[in-house]
Amino acid sequence: MNGLTYTIPPAIAILAILWFLLRPQSPAAKKTSGPLGDFKAGNPVLMHYRFFPQIRQALSEVDDNYLGEAAPPQVARQARRERRAIARHFLGGLREDFSNLEQMGRMIAAMSPVVNRRQETERFLLGLKFQFICALVWLRLYTGKMPIDQIQYLTGVLGRLAARMEQAMTEINALSAQQPAGRVSV
Repeated sequence: MNGLTYTIPPAIAILAILWFLLRPQSPAAKKTSGPLGDFKAGNPVLMHYRFFPQIRQALSEVDDNYLGEAAPPQVARQARRERRAIARHFLGGLREDFSNLEQMGRMIAAMSPVVNRRQETERFLLGLKFQFICALVWLRLYTGKMPIDQIQYLTGVLGRLAARMEQAMTEINALSAQQPAGRVSV
């Protein structure tokens, strides 16, 4: 009986993480067919990322302390639950933003004259790491924790990735402008 007590909770946690990582990320992710799918350049790529300051404020310790002092205990507990639920929705939005950036990365790779295996491996490993950290943050939120630092890390990853995408697009545009008209290299 003692052995089961120590094995069942980690097994449940691992199954929850796997379920979170393997489920479809968004309705748009289900519709894509091929590397570029229905991606439209006019779609905003980072829709949720920009709301991090509001999430940081809602999850801050100062805000939580004020809520504990100003509100009755039942109201404070309900507000904390709702704030964690909002943070979980925000986390889902960050996953959607990352999915959009991945799709844009595939589009850039398709247009790029030189894509090496190292870059593709880095992109794949970054995706795995991002999804794993998202799963851990989701679990912490679900258990009542306020993982502001990890959410900030994820938003930082999105910002840096978006900047790299923009730089890559600038480089591709510069290369295509240098090619003579009528010649396209693959």
